[in-house]
Amino acid sequence: MAKTEDDRRLETEVRAELKRNAFLDPWSIQVYADNGVITLVGSVDSELTRKAAEDMARLVVGVTDVINELTLMGPESSARRDEDLVREVKEQIAADDTIEDPERFHVWARFGQVYISGLAESEEERDSVLEAARRVPGVEAIDDRIEVRVPVIGS
Repeated sequence: MAKTEDDRRLETEVRAELKRNAFLDPWSIQVYADNGVITLVGSVDSELTRKAAEDMARLVVGVTDVINELTLMGPESSARRDEDLVREVKEQIAADDTIEDPERFHVWARFGQVYISGLAESEEERDSVLEAARRVPGVEAIDDRIEVRVPVIGS
């Protein structure tokens, strides 16, 4: 469905309103308008900031409602920092004796989802890497991008 001129104006004005608050990072908040209803999507560092963004959106003339889908990613959040997840997953992989060369696996994370790529020499090694990631508290999901390539011996 095409955006109306009013919805585009509301999105622009709500973004401008959010930029006026020195405590908000307006680049971490996406603003969508649909028939006067504003939806805020993104992440903020506190419940106070989350509520402030909603209140500021409501100040814009023409906004009929605000759907606040902002998530907490700061100290008040129960979510863990991606950097901490990556470090701990790598530590778990390195500590697992069934994984021959932990350096073959690459780990990164985004909002609690852990991505693992690399080359495993068996299905068992792949399973060990994934199990190591599952042991880390705060891992919400694992995106398995590990390729299994069994080495050929004596070819």
